[in-house]
Amino acid sequence: MNKDLLNIMLPDKKNTKYLFFGGKGGVGKTTMATATAVWFADHGYKTTIVSTDPTVSLSAIFAQHIGGDAKVPINEVKNLCGLNINPTDSKGVFLTRLTGVMSQISGTFGNDVVSTPCMEEMATFDQFVSFLEEPDGDVVVFDTAPTGKSLRELAMPFDWAGFLQKQIVEGKKLAELLNTGDNANSMQDLEKDKRRYDTALNVLQNKSATVFNLVLLPERLPIEETQSAITGLAKLGIPVQGLLVNQTILPEVIEGNRFLQARADLQKTYLDEIDNRFSSLLQTRLPLLDHDVSDLTSLRKVGKLLYG
Repeated sequence: MNKDLLNIMLPDKKNTKYLFFGGKGGVGKTTMATATAVWFADHGYKTTIVSTDPTVSLSAIFAQHIGGDAKVPINEVKNLCGLNINPTDSKGVFLTRLTGVMSQISGTFGNDVVSTPCMEEMATFDQFVSFLEEPDGDVVVFDTAPTGKSLRELAMPFDWAGFLQKQIVEGKKLAELLNTGDNANSMQDLEKDKRRYDTALNVLQNKSATVFNLVLLPERLPIEETQSAITGLAKLGIPVQGLLVNQTILPEVIEGNRFLQARADLQKTYLDEIDNRFSSLLQTRLPLLDHDVSDLTSLRKVGKLLYG
């Protein structure tokens, strides 16, 4: 365990703590996020685990359906609820709330405006912004989609709100189209959304309220994606504080196995690189386990390795 990492993750008595887990696909983000959520819940903190990954990992690991309509209590874990933000469902909520503006825009520019690829990211972000606006509980753990998608989820809403607002003000054709009795309301809706997004970004940038952790393996591609994520988040003013290096091979498990020894030697090269490249981050190494992490017992074992 890393006591320094635990110290920055612990919430105070007055404010909700937001814990993000990101990284390349397949490195163990869901395992780290869910183990963290279970650990905090087991230690008496009212906790919510939120997945913004479109896969069914959250439902699978807790062996129960976890949807996006409402938080559901997690079986056999007191103090823990789960929510899986489905981009398709959240997109519907998002578009319904902005029907007036979007219908007018699509009338002039076509449906491509509302079906732009970034709409899914904006819709997902829009839904979990509510957690930042109206915190419910002591800890909210976010199991995010793979790094590139997560960065788009964070960046797109701000870019979109500013772009659309500018178009309404400066774009003659669009301004003329929106010059109706609903124009003032449309502008107010957009300005309200922009304020919501700005407030959310302020929370994400606040190191005392939010801890963004990146999960990686001691391999070339995860290292490079971690560097890319740190750079991308820094451009948004969001600091990465924790680094969880998963599936490291411990010397005591090699026991003369040539394959494991070769893998361990290769890992050492990458672990040294991780130490050098990310020396400013709190680092925790998790061992390669000889079993699947797919139930509460194994999640609690991982939580103990992480936080004691």
